[in-house]
Amino acid sequence: MRKNRKSTYLIIVLICLIIFNLGSSFIKFRQNSTSNPKKDGIIKSTFTKGIKSLFGKVFNIGGSRDTDTEIEGSIDGMEDFIIIETLDEYEDFIKVKDSPGDYNLDDIPEPVNVKKIKFEEDKPYMFFYHTHTTEGYKPFEKKNSYYNSNNDKNVVKVGDTISKVLEAKDHNVEHNTKVHSEPSFNQSYSRSLNTVNKAKEDEENLKFFFDIHRDGIDENKLSKSAYETHRKKSRIKIDDKDVATFFLVLGPNAPNHEENLNFAKYIKAVSDTMYPGLCKGIVIKPVGKYNLHVSDHAALIEVGSNLNTIDEVNETGKLIGEVLDLVVKSLKE
Repeated sequence: MRKNRKSTYLIIVLICLIIFNLGSSFIKFRQNSTSNPKKDGIIKSTFTKGIKSLFGKVFNIGGSRDTDTEIEGSIDGMEDFIIIETLDEYEDFIKVKDSPGDYNLDDIPEPVNVKKIKFEEDKPYMFFYHTHTTEGYKPFEKKNSYYNSNNDKNVVKVGDTISKVLEAKDHNVEHNTKVHSEPSFNQSYSRSLNTVNKAKEDEENLKFFFDIHRDGIDENKLSKSAYETHRKKSRIKIDDKDVATFFLVLGPNAPNHEENLNFAKYIKAVSDTMYPGLCKGIVIKPVGKYNLHVSDHAALIEVGSNLNTIDEVNETGKLIGEVLDLVVKSLKE
């Protein structure tokens, strides 16, 4: 009898909790709906997504989604929550040249709300790695597979290209190519976090951490017109070359989320100055840390998608290297 009463009380408490949260979500939704949905460059989530998120938290649907949240790595990843496309903080500081040319520190905006940092230049201070190491690009070796263990045809190639550009500009870089997405994508973020923590333990001078990914789109579910739309969004012409676009990803659960966000904004601001249109924006997922808690100067960069060719993303890697060169130089104390 007591057990039945406890069950009844528990159900009542859950119902009250759901009603309270539904009310709060509805109020927020009403407040957002009366304002400009694109204010400050932020596209807010719909009320439906809020409800899905609520029930996921109350009933733990889908299990824990923290460091192992599968974003673009799984084609059926979570829906995006917030997309930041414009940067009000840098609006008056981004100056685009009339004609392309070499850029230096005088050409780019000063960082806003991003701490400058001390590091020794004769030791590695930039760390590149890949949580989803086998994410590949066209042409693929296997039909209906968007992954590739050949490092000349996956995200490792992009990381290698970025690293070489930075090394040519006298940066001290470490590029880790360890496979974290095998035997499965499950626990990929836990594995890559172990790699990052080991690297930090071995070299305390490491200050900047970049996890290089690519977006995932299921081609089999796309109509011809939808395919062309996605292809158009994932490419841009720079210096008469077709290059893949990129964007940055964050999760809201890192304790240093604001610092990560400001760092991502600065990367985008420098990219917008040097190569307008190359960086499509900053995506903040509903939950997760994505290992960005390891540093206030950590970023997850998605370079193109499985619809891009390896040649397109390789060109993007060169441009990202140019961007990060100035980002890091401007943040050196």
